[in-house]
Amino acid sequence: MRAFFLFILSFACLIAMPALALDVKDVRFGKHPDKVRSVIELSTDTNFKVFALQNPYRLVIDLPTFNWQANNAGNLEKFGLKALRTGQLDTSTSRIVYELNSPFTIENAFILPPNTKSKERLVVDFKKSTTSAFNAQQGTVFQNDIIVSSSAAADHTPILTSAVPPEEPHLETPQQTATIIPAQKPPPPVKAPTQKAPAQKPLIIIDPGHGGNDPGAVGHGNKREKDVVFALSKELKRQLEATGRYRVKLTRNNDRYIRLRDRVKIARDKEADLFLSIHADSINKPSVSGASVYTLSERASDAQTARLAARENRSDIIAGVDLGVEDREVANILVDLARRDTMNQSKFFAEKLVKNFKAQNIRTLTNPHRHAGFAVLKAPDIPSVLVEAGFMSNRKEAEKLSGSAYRKRIARALTTGIETYFAKVRENAQ
Repeated sequence: MRAFFLFILSFACLIAMPALALDVKDVRFGKHPDKVRSVIELSTDTNFKVFALQNPYRLVIDLPTFNWQANNAGNLEKFGLKALRTGQLDTSTSRIVYELNSPFTIENAFILPPNTKSKERLVVDFKKSTTSAFNAQQGTVFQNDIIVSSSAAADHTPILTSAVPPEEPHLETPQQTATIIPAQKPPPPVKAPTQKAPAQKPLIIIDPGHGGNDPGAVGHGNKREKDVVFALSKELKRQLEATGRYRVKLTRNNDRYIRLRDRVKIARDKEADLFLSIHADSINKPSVSGASVYTLSERASDAQTARLAARENRSDIIAGVDLGVEDREVANILVDLARRDTMNQSKFFAEKLVKNFKAQNIRTLTNPHRHAGFAVLKAPDIPSVLVEAGFMSNRKEAEKLSGSAYRKRIARALTTGIETYFAKVRENAQ
């Protein structure tokens, strides 16, 4: 078995494609009541590191070597910045530096998937803070998607100020070296599905997006995404429980804010069998309407798999295989196989949902099954989908989503898709 896995790894290395050059297309800032959001538009998905340095206060973003094509994002002082600089750190790393006027803390750093206006975007949220809070965060690095927090508002691009003519960049030399320290404890061990009691009903976790001070997309008549998806989630829960075949829980039972990583943690802690995150989209084209279903993209899962293989307590991820006694290459492949199995189940489930949307005469986007690196889809052991029920930016669709009749139709389509999925699970188990 070990030889077989090593053969697969060797073959994968032979066919691996060279990395594409990275372009930084644009840098934008948006001021929010509780933070400043920076959006860096990229030509492709990529790895990143974000951390803080002092004397002076700096927010540092390290990326693979890039071509700088961005404009300066307007009046930097408005966002608490004194300067924005870029340069080449070493042969493989380029650096972006925000020099700030005062102490700050980094709240989030994550990659957003492409939309109709732009490709991948690196989002960094930070806020003015105290010296003690700044010092407490020293040594923490937001690396790739180890930290993806704040709220599901990260799933949508904020309204940002327009750019102005470019400023000549120059190299920022770091004054100290940051040590990578995980900013969150490793997730609890994942229990193998075979360890569950056979008679136990499948557990479905429904995740209403946004909540609390994060309204999500806001449509005509001040209709808020967080209200629409919460009502839809409750209706879906009601219909699923009426079948008598499932246990169903919501990640939030009221209008409150939950971090993205905590939504996934809820599902994993409760050993969920299926995870649905419910949202309603928004775009600057009011004519666009239709539902869609997202599963985790292949590229995002590869990066996540690499990080999973490096974590402690990996043995429980692969249903009893003790990865602690395997070498790194074998461990990576075993985790990857488990991850891909989950992805395949998610894709099968998504296709069933799309089919039932059409059966219920629910309008869908072209190619309604799509792939993206949403943080809430990254549980390695739980089939997961993100459902965009429609567009709040489309007046007619926002009105329908705000009505109970249309939400019941969507919930029926989702319920039927879930029934089809678990019928296949039972068939495979036999």
